[in-house]
Amino acid sequence: MTEMRLKRKTTLLAAVAAMALCAVPTGALAQAPQCAEEDGPSKTLTTAVARVLQDVFAQIQAEEYQPALAALNDLFASRGSTMPGYDAATAYELRGQTKTQMEDYSGALQDFQRALDTNSLPASRNNTLRYFIAQLQFQEGRYQQAIAGLNRWIQSARACGQNVDPNAYYLLAAAYTQIAPPNYRAALDPARRAVDANKAQSEPRKSYFDLLNLVYSELGDNPNRSALLEEMINYWPGTKGYWTQLSGAYSQTGQDRDAFSVLEVAYRAGLLTTESELLTLVQYYSFFDNPYRGGVLLEREMAAGNVDRDQDNLVLLSQLWSQAREHKRSIPILREAARGAENGELYYRLGQVLLADEQYAASQTALENAVRRGGMDREDTGDAWLLLGTARFNQAGPADTEIWANARRAFVNAQRYQTASTRASQWITYIDAVIQTHRDGIALERRQEQERCVEELRRLDQNQRIRDLQNREPTAEELATETQTRTQCEAVLGIGEEEEGGDDDAASDAQE
Repeated sequence: MTEMRLKRKTTLLAAVAAMALCAVPTGALAQAPQCAEEDGPSKTLTTAVARVLQDVFAQIQAEEYQPALAALNDLFASRGSTMPGYDAATAYELRGQTKTQMEDYSGALQDFQRALDTNSLPASRNNTLRYFIAQLQFQEGRYQQAIAGLNRWIQSARACGQNVDPNAYYLLAAAYTQIAPPNYRAALDPARRAVDANKAQSEPRKSYFDLLNLVYSELGDNPNRSALLEEMINYWPGTKGYWTQLSGAYSQTGQDRDAFSVLEVAYRAGLLTTESELLTLVQYYSFFDNPYRGGVLLEREMAAGNVDRDQDNLVLLSQLWSQAREHKRSIPILREAARGAENGELYYRLGQVLLADEQYAASQTALENAVRRGGMDREDTGDAWLLLGTARFNQAGPADTEIWANARRAFVNAQRYQTASTRASQWITYIDAVIQTHRDGIALERRQEQERCVEELRRLDQNQRIRDLQNREPTAEELATETQTRTQCEAVLGIGEEEEGGDDDAASDAQE
């Protein structure tokens, strides 16, 4: 708005300069190009009025606006009813200019309208007044009136073959965006014309481009908006908003790779500073299969304090490291996030990562925390039980029946959930087979040991019969060896049936 005000003041001062020439009674009036002036009363100031207006103009040039206004008020007080129409119109016109410099826009509007209502000025000056009136109506928030006035002025200028001021197009487009409801479709053509006319000038005006960008955005015209934003970035590469908006426009049209590239360039230029911008870029790295760079960036920005080290961001960081197969870096991050968790979801994820890293005991602890805390959906809960059984089973040695039984109990729990039921049943079948194979192996070893002992005891009896035939006593060494063998074998043969019953009990426990 400040830029528009300065523009308007500059335009109005140019008109004041033209009016100074009007004040010379015998000189020609300097005017903008026009179609044709209508015939009628004289278009020359009377000598007395011209003298007053010349003095007023000198005061305006010296920025002595209050004395200039007082002189014009005195002129109307003393000659108002007797001044010819051209004199009165010119005086109103100049007083409107003075009030504009004093930012009395409402008073300026009244004087410009009075000058126009006299119908005593040349056509070109009347049209210029219409332009000034429309600008002031815009300034005063009278947008519908400004739209009507600007459209009339633009049509007249085109009809006369004049170049339309780009600011007129800009104000017209801006007015359309300010009415209720805004008419962005009507604003499109003048906004485009303002930008196109401005491109021919030496210095682009940012406000013109911003307005057209807004119109494209509101109309959802992302292809044209993207092209415009590309130009804007070339003109103003240091404006962060243009980079993020261009990335968003690319994303809206499915050009995700271009959206990612724009954000990456902006980041390298140091333009991305907010957490949301940085996280968007991080997620693009993940989406385009470069999680390692995303993890490095996120970790760096967390350390710099630009991204909060909260639970959501810690989870994202751990996911990036996991995606990059950097499990050693993912685990402590996810463990930190899980400590403050209200439910078991993060412990479930931690258990997954630990299991993938073959840290089975730690994975078991995390997954037991997950199922104990709960709060997960049924699919994750079933999967947690399944993974818990896997973590337990992978810690078992060749004869760890108790661990197998604990793993089996986890798989039995997993069977209650539809998504995990099939795999859990397969695991249970496998564990039962392992247990049965283990039992069969133990039974075979016992039978073989028993058979050996039977043979050993038979051999001892045979040795005793030989000694009896020889009528001799066993030596101390023979007696000690035979006594030890008999004790061991009698123990093997004596507990065989009892242990088989105990093993059946253990197997029964594993089936629970």
